[in-house]
Amino acid sequence: MDQSGGPANGEAIPENFHLISNIAAAVSILLSNLIATGIGISVRQRREHESEIRAWAARTARLGSVTERNRIAREMHDVVAHSLTVMISLSDGAAVVVKKDPERAGEVLGELSRTGRTALADMRRVLGVLREDSARPAPWSLVSGHDLSKLLDGFRTAGLPLHYSHTGPALPEDPALQLTVYRIVQESLTNVLRYGRSLSQVDVRIVREGDSVTIEVLDDGRGSREPGTEEAALGTGQGIAGMRERAGIYAGTVDAGPGIHGGWRVHAELKWNGDKGKS
Repeated sequence: MDQSGGPANGEAIPENFHLISNIAAAVSILLSNLIATGIGISVRQRREHESEIRAWAARTARLGSVTERNRIAREMHDVVAHSLTVMISLSDGAAVVVKKDPERAGEVLGELSRTGRTALADMRRVLGVLREDSARPAPWSLVSGHDLSKLLDGFRTAGLPLHYSHTGPALPEDPALQLTVYRIVQESLTNVLRYGRSLSQVDVRIVREGDSVTIEVLDDGRGSREPGTEEAALGTGQGIAGMRERAGIYAGTVDAGPGIHGGWRVHAELKWNGDKGKS
């Protein structure tokens, strides 16, 4: 020690040295705790985010599965209801005319065979998506035989006094939209064939104006398809619901009910913006 009694090296220790050391240690510990807490929060948030992503993926998969099942159900209903209705009508017609007009009976039986073959092809296409090894859903495009003019000819052969008109440009080259139009016309005419009585005229009108496609099927029959009636009890209501689901894909609507002058009327509106999407 020197003569003043201070440290031998001549440097004085501050009186608050220990206090400063304690504060520094406390700050260091606090910073360590804050860093650890931040890391913990970050890890927890990342795990929560990953959990939310997994839950979202699961919900999306379930929704996709339900949507696909509904699509298959619509296709199955349309194929079975239409084909069986037409085939029954053709069989009954052939039985009536076979003795009076064999040539006409041959035409009816030929249409019966074509309807059955088309139905079989449709069923194979739809059932194909139910296989476990099927990696993707059945395509929306029209398969062979799905031609609107052939559909209308088949209903004429089955006995419907059918008149068809198309106003405006041709339908867009969109297979999904064309299939939607086809199925709505098919379901509407199938119901006319099943429920219509004393028919003298059935009109099918398709109008395309800009991005709007309108489908109208109107008959003058005296049969009733009101809820609770005998004719309505023959169906399940899935047909109209299916048409509305199909139209909904194109932000459209379907109205079905008694016509102003009697009979039954189906009116569908579809919106198509494919041209805008391509520009």
